Amino acid sequence: MPTNHLQDNMRSILLFSLAFIFGITACDLDRRITIDEVGAPVSLNSSLPHLYTDNTGTVFMSWVEEVDNMAYLKFSSFSGHTWSEHKIVTSDSTWFVNWADYPSVIARDETPMAAHWLNKVEGGAYAYHINMSVYDEGWSPAFTSHQDDTPTEHGFVSMAPASDSTYAAIWLDGRQTHDREDDQYSDLNKAMTLRGAIINTNAEIVEKFLIDDSVCDCCNTAITKTENGFLAAYRNRTGDEIRDIYVTSYVDGVWSEPKPVHADNWSIGACPVNGPAVDAYGNTAAVAWFTGAEGTPHVQFAISKDHGKTFEAPISLDNDSPLGRVDLNMTENKIWVSWLSPAENGAELKIRSYTHDGEEIASTTVHDLSRSRSSGFPHISELDSGLMIAYTDVTGEIPRVRTLILE
Repeated sequence: MPTNHLQDNMRSILLFSLAFIFGITACDLDRRITIDEVGAPVSLNSSLPHLYTDNTGTVFMSWVEEVDNMAYLKFSSFSGHTWSEHKIVTSDSTWFVNWADYPSVIARDETPMAAHWLNKVEGGAYAYHINMSVYDEGWSPAFTSHQDDTPTEHGFVSMAPASDSTYAAIWLDGRQTHDREDDQYSDLNKAMTLRGAIINTNAEIVEKFLIDDSVCDCCNTAITKTENGFLAAYRNRTGDEIRDIYVTSYVDGVWSEPKPVHADNWSIGACPVNGPAVDAYGNTAAVAWFTGAEGTPHVQFAISKDHGKTFEAPISLDNDSPLGRVDLNMTENKIWVSWLSPAENGAELKIRSYTHDGEEIASTTVHDLSRSRSSGFPHISELDSGLMIAYTDVTGEIPRVRTLILE
């Protein structure tokens, strides 16, 4: 459907129920959960949605559309009852477009703040760099956050505003892997690293950091603003090939010593492409993650009452062979967690809410998703008293981003 036609008819389809399209089911521990589709301003061959709710409660969504050999990074904001008309951040034919390593846009005060995407460079299939752009009545020329030109992997970026004029970014940085031979993979001196920076809206790197010098190669990272700084989560890698989820806090200009959220002791010799999600509200923080420890795929989350310094015992979400691809969102009185689980003819998105003390409130399931990699990572983000949900629908011949409202 042409975009202008979509905009003209958006209000008429806003509350079109998904009960007969997506097969919503709910477990009602608190109140009835409803999920309705809201038409997104996307075209066919759209994918890789990312959601971000800013400090005003405005939801921003970015996604990629591919036409011929060109890729376009687009974004829209949701206010009132509709998505705004889409706008283009940038486009090119040289991007690294990947189901697990997707672009993003963050915002503040109802205005976009920064965007990132990935650009291929010569040197191999996984040689690509991070491009960023900041917004000030228009998008700035692209710049690299890592300031490193080795033809290695740089990606899995997470960003969050630090102030009106600065933001924090973390990413996986492969500069130590340059020229690494296959038989040197166990040498942690040549491991993937986690690095970060504080960047201002003049596209200047204010501070840069090496956060962890040995991490899992291709699991997504996560970062959230806390009352006293930032909390980051990622998958670590030890010399014994234990790849558990670690956290580190940024307070007063210093990153703390990384430590595990929980000692799963998952020993795996390669990356599972399944990173964590993190969020915080007040002094409470929560992290959700997938593990395959002891040969049992498992999704769980843990709660911290001290800004992420310590975590309580994990709460099990799913040990029936889930796929993972978790997301997590915190509001004033709820923790929302989502994850993908296999179903007979594909996959389903499980969504569950808890109190800040870890007591289950309600759960629901969105059916008829795909378990294929092309379906990517579903996302959830706060919208009023509920959630905005975004995912890539690949059940048809051409992928398309869909957005749902949970109330």
